[in-house]
Amino acid sequence: MVMLKRLFRWVMLGCLTTALIVGCGVAANQSPTSDSSVSTDCRLIKHDAGEAEICGEPQTVVSLSAHALDLLLSLDQQPVGYVTPVSFYKGEIFDNPEQQIPYLGSAITTQPINLGNAQSPSMERLTALKPDLILGETRNVEEYKLLSQIAPTILLENRTVKGQWQEHLQTLAVALGKPEKTEALFQQYQTNVEQARLDLTEVTSAHPNLLLLGANRLDEGVYVIQPNTYLGELLEDIGFKLVAPPSPGDMPNAPVSLEALPELDTADAIIILGYSMDINDPDLKQSIALGDQSIEEIAEQHQVKAIQQSWQKNAIAQSLTASQENRVYFATYYKWNGLNGPMGTELVLAQLRQFFTE
Repeated sequence: MVMLKRLFRWVMLGCLTTALIVGCGVAANQSPTSDSSVSTDCRLIKHDAGEAEICGEPQTVVSLSAHALDLLLSLDQQPVGYVTPVSFYKGEIFDNPEQQIPYLGSAITTQPINLGNAQSPSMERLTALKPDLILGETRNVEEYKLLSQIAPTILLENRTVKGQWQEHLQTLAVALGKPEKTEALFQQYQTNVEQARLDLTEVTSAHPNLLLLGANRLDEGVYVIQPNTYLGELLEDIGFKLVAPPSPGDMPNAPVSLEALPELDTADAIIILGYSMDINDPDLKQSIALGDQSIEEIAEQHQVKAIQQSWQKNAIAQSLTASQENRVYFATYYKWNGLNGPMGTELVLAQLRQFFTE
């Protein structure tokens, strides 16, 4: 019932958004003082870094984040430029996106320009593309003024927070002139969640308590991903119960010490999301140089290697019930909590089935 109410809320939001856009367009066309030489198909998009005026349907769109790319592709729009959250690929053009862009590359039919690192995209290459629209996250807020001089820019915030990806999708759909597309995406998301709930019923009945961690190495610290997040909502809708310590306010992550992990030993299973920004890792450099693996395959190995080794060698980690019963699973933070959209959700659900049913 909760999921149905949530779906109804998303669908109604989509309908209201569509009606608002249509209504504004009609009002503008009927205005006796309107100038016929000025396009009335313009809208002011409020986002997490300000406002952007967008006219018509943008065709040349740049994505500065994997999250924005997920939403963009879900709305049937292809990017002309893209960045890499971790700089595995150095070529100037993604001329084989399926091999060069992790997780989402198979959905890309263009050959986007590589704009470099997500934290500091190449302004020279970006300007040369002459985009109609730039999409990113608030990590690029310091460049927002410069980006806005190149093209209307929308920056999104808090993608990992519960309910945020739906709001971001609505914002982008209006910006792209496609507000009607969100309803079907919300319905498909709900269908996917309900199917996963059915597929994993035996698992969630036998082992309901799930601890979701993020870490690179145990000695660098561990954080618990809370229920009030994108992943928390998804996993609890499937039937798991997230194990988590009290968190001040509504923080999506709660840092815990290694010594405190036994306090969370009510978990029947543990999923650890690994991440690493160490692009100087000799094994990583060798894998890239050999060129016999896709960037996604390299990312899957590189991002979890350190935490997997650290976990297996640590006495406290190995003392936990989930470790003793062989129910500890490793995934990449990049896939699970870097995409945060309809496509990323499908990838998470597929890996959950792989963990628990294969």
